[in-house]
Amino acid sequence: MTYQPKIIKCRLKTGGKSIEAIREQYKGQGCTYHDLENMQRASEQFDGVTLLLSQWAYDNHESYHMHNWDAEDDERIMMAVYYSEQVHPFPRYKNRFEEFKADWKAQTYDPGGSLCFDPADVEEIEVISEEVIPPEPPRPTPPPKQKKKKRRRK
Repeated sequence: MTYQPKIIKCRLKTGGKSIEAIREQYKGQGCTYHDLENMQRASEQFDGVTLLLSQWAYDNHESYHMHNWDAEDDERIMMAVYYSEQVHPFPRYKNRFEEFKADWKAQTYDPGGSLCFDPADVEEIEVISEEVIPPEPPRPTPPPKQKKKKRRRK
Protein backbone atom coordinates (compact mmCIF):
# COMPACT_ATOMS: atom_id res chain seq x y z
CA MET A 1 0.00 0.00 0.00
CA THR A 2 1.33 3.44 -0.93
CA TYR A 3 0.43 6.93 0.25
CA GLN A 4 -2.50 8.55 -1.55
CA PRO A 5 -3.52 12.18 -1.00
CA LYS A 6 -7.06 13.31 -0.29
CA ILE A 7 -8.82 14.21 -3.57
CA ILE A 8 -11.60 16.80 -3.46
CA LYS A 9 -13.89 18.21 -6.15
CA CYS A 10 -13.69 21.98 -5.68
CA ARG A 11 -14.71 25.28 -7.21
CA LEU A 12 -12.05 27.97 -7.33
CA LYS A 13 -12.87 31.47 -6.11
CA THR A 14 -9.77 33.28 -7.27
CA GLY A 15 -11.17 36.19 -9.28
CA GLY A 16 -11.73 39.82 -8.51
CA LYS A 17 -8.38 40.43 -6.81
CA SER A 18 -6.80 43.80 -7.33
CA ILE A 19 -3.11 44.23 -8.12
CA GLU A 20 -2.73 45.79 -4.66
CA ALA A 21 -4.30 42.75 -2.95
CA ILE A 22 -2.01 40.41 -4.90
CA ARG A 23 1.01 42.60 -4.11
CA GLU A 24 0.16 42.38 -0.39
CA GLN A 25 -0.31 38.61 -0.57
CA TYR A 26 3.12 38.14 -2.18
CA LYS A 27 4.89 40.94 -0.32
CA GLY A 28 8.64 40.46 -0.05
CA GLN A 29 8.89 37.97 -2.92
CA GLY A 30 10.36 40.42 -5.43
CA CYS A 31 7.39 40.48 -7.81
CA THR A 32 7.41 43.11 -10.53
CA TYR A 33 4.23 44.90 -11.59
CA HIS A 34 4.22 42.73 -14.73
CA ASP A 35 4.40 39.61 -12.51
CA LEU A 36 1.43 40.86 -10.51
CA GLU A 37 -0.55 41.43 -13.72
CA ASN A 38 0.15 37.85 -14.82
CA MET A 39 -0.90 36.55 -11.39
CA GLN A 40 -4.12 38.52 -11.73
CA ARG A 41 -4.74 37.11 -15.23
CA ALA A 42 -4.13 33.56 -13.98
CA SER A 43 -6.50 34.12 -11.07
CA GLU A 44 -9.23 35.38 -13.40
CA GLN A 45 -8.83 32.31 -15.65
CA PHE A 46 -9.04 29.93 -12.68
CA ASP A 47 -12.03 31.72 -11.14
CA GLY A 48 -15.19 29.63 -11.11
CA VAL A 49 -13.58 26.49 -12.55
CA THR A 50 -14.61 23.21 -10.93
CA LEU A 51 -11.74 20.74 -10.77
CA LEU A 52 -10.11 18.11 -8.63
CA LEU A 53 -7.61 19.30 -6.05
CA SER A 54 -5.52 17.24 -3.67
CA GLN A 55 -4.27 17.75 -0.13
CA TRP A 56 -1.03 16.18 1.03
CA ALA A 57 0.49 15.28 4.37
CA TYR A 58 3.91 16.66 3.37
CA ASP A 59 2.64 20.25 3.66
CA ASN A 60 0.31 19.48 6.57
CA HIS A 61 -2.72 19.82 4.27
CA GLU A 62 -2.20 23.60 4.19
CA SER A 63 -2.65 24.02 0.41
CA TYR A 64 -4.79 22.58 -2.31
CA HIS A 65 -2.79 21.16 -5.21
CA MET A 66 -4.12 21.04 -8.76
CA HIS A 67 -4.87 17.41 -9.58
CA ASN A 68 -7.17 17.15 -12.63
CA TRP A 69 -9.94 18.93 -14.52
CA ASP A 70 -12.66 18.29 -17.08
CA ALA A 71 -11.72 18.41 -20.77
CA GLU A 72 -14.26 21.22 -21.32
CA ASP A 73 -12.17 23.47 -19.04
CA ASP A 74 -8.84 22.65 -20.68
CA GLU A 75 -8.56 25.94 -22.60
CA ARG A 76 -9.11 28.03 -19.43
CA ILE A 77 -6.70 25.89 -17.43
CA MET A 78 -4.14 26.17 -20.23
CA MET A 79 -4.37 29.98 -20.19
CA ALA A 80 -4.22 30.12 -16.38
CA VAL A 81 -1.15 27.89 -16.36
CA TYR A 82 0.47 29.97 -19.12
CA TYR A 83 0.02 33.16 -17.08
CA SER A 84 1.36 31.31 -14.03
CA GLU A 85 4.32 30.15 -16.11
CA GLN A 86 5.23 33.80 -16.72
CA VAL A 87 6.08 34.21 -13.02
CA HIS A 88 7.61 30.73 -12.56
CA PRO A 89 11.01 30.95 -10.83
CA PHE A 90 12.55 29.05 -13.76
CA PRO A 91 10.27 29.91 -16.69
CA ARG A 92 10.65 27.90 -19.88
CA TYR A 93 7.92 29.77 -21.79
CA LYS A 94 8.52 33.42 -20.91
CA ASN A 95 6.59 35.34 -23.59
CA ARG A 96 6.50 32.22 -25.81
CA PHE A 97 2.81 31.39 -25.93
CA GLU A 98 2.79 29.46 -29.23
CA GLU A 99 5.53 27.10 -28.01
CA PHE A 100 3.71 26.64 -24.68
CA LYS A 101 0.40 25.97 -26.46
CA ALA A 102 2.00 23.41 -28.79
CA ASP A 103 3.53 21.55 -25.83
CA TRP A 104 0.25 21.74 -23.90
CA LYS A 105 -1.75 20.33 -26.82
CA ALA A 106 0.88 17.58 -27.35
CA GLN A 107 0.63 16.83 -23.60
CA THR A 108 4.39 17.29 -23.20
CA TYR A 109 4.19 20.36 -20.94
CA ASP A 110 5.73 19.73 -17.52
CA PRO A 111 5.26 22.50 -14.95
CA GLY A 112 8.17 21.27 -12.85
CA GLY A 113 5.99 21.48 -9.76
CA SER A 114 2.42 21.69 -8.57
CA LEU A 115 0.11 24.67 -8.76
CA CYS A 116 -1.27 25.33 -5.29
CA PHE A 117 -4.27 27.26 -4.06
CA ASP A 118 -4.87 28.96 -0.76
CA PRO A 119 -7.80 27.48 1.24
CA ALA A 120 -9.50 30.91 1.14
CA ASP A 121 -9.74 30.54 -2.67
CA VAL A 122 -11.31 27.07 -2.61
CA GLU A 123 -14.88 25.91 -2.14
CA GLU A 124 -15.03 22.18 -1.43
CA ILE A 125 -17.91 20.42 -3.18
CA GLU A 126 -17.30 16.72 -2.66
CA VAL A 127 -14.59 14.46 -1.26
CA ILE A 128 -13.71 12.01 -4.02
CA SER A 129 -11.27 9.91 -1.99
CA GLU A 130 -9.85 10.13 1.49
CA GLU A 131 -6.16 10.23 2.23
CA VAL A 132 -4.54 6.81 2.56
CA ILE A 133 -1.57 6.62 4.89
CA PRO A 134 0.19 3.29 4.76
CA PRO A 135 1.04 1.71 8.08
CA GLU A 136 4.54 2.13 9.38
CA PRO A 137 6.65 -0.88 8.54
CA PRO A 138 7.47 -2.94 11.61
CA ARG A 139 10.78 -2.08 13.17
CA PRO A 140 13.31 -4.84 13.07
CA THR A 141 13.88 -6.50 16.38
CA PRO A 142 17.37 -5.95 17.70
CA PRO A 143 19.63 -8.97 17.78
CA PRO A 144 19.77 -10.75 21.12
CA LYS A 145 22.47 -9.52 23.44
CA GLN A 146 25.54 -11.67 23.46
CA LYS A 147 26.51 -13.09 26.80
CA LYS A 148 29.87 -11.90 27.90
CA LYS A 149 32.46 -14.62 27.98
CA LYS A 150 34.56 -14.81 31.07
CA ARG A 151 38.23 -14.40 30.47
CA ARG A 152 40.54 -16.92 31.95
CA ARG A 153 43.63 -15.69 33.60
CA LYS A 154 46.80 -17.50 32.95
